[in-house]
Amino acid sequence: MLQRLPAFFLALGLAACSSLPLNVLAPKVSVADVDIKRLGLFEQNFDVGLRVANPNAFELKIEALEFEFELNGRAVASGQSNVPTLIPAESSSVLRVQAMTRSMSLLQQFKSLPDIIKEGVGYRIKGRVKTDKLPGWFPFEHSGVLGGEAKTPDGIAI
Repeated sequence: MLQRLPAFFLALGLAACSSLPLNVLAPKVSVADVDIKRLGLFEQNFDVGLRVANPNAFELKIEALEFEFELNGRAVASGQSNVPTLIPAESSSVLRVQAMTRSMSLLQQFKSLPDIIKEGVGYRIKGRVKTDKLPGWFPFEHSGVLGGEAKTPDGIAI
């Protein structure tokens, strides 16, 4: 009886692994829109729409997402979501995430206002996303320029 026990656990482990997709591609995340929710003297709250694209041939459930938003190379806001969201196969959905920033982060951007008007505002969003298909997190990054002589946004999944 004890000789069969290791074989049983090996078979059980292989059966569990067979239910996981073999080639899970990381979802791609980009900024869809930003709405101002509350402007305070020391803190501001935003509702950020993040477009999450699923390049896989099967649906993905986004279990959690964390991000940091940068303007001109400086972190200005961060946010997270733990609301499960289903992204259909080879499709995308907009995830609504609350973000918060502090006044000092935004005030520092005004120093470079003349350059911003001429060159546009460089932005970058980076973070990580957790799905139901693999343990652990997928990192992501997306950047671009708003206004000025804007470049085409560049997004990668790391």
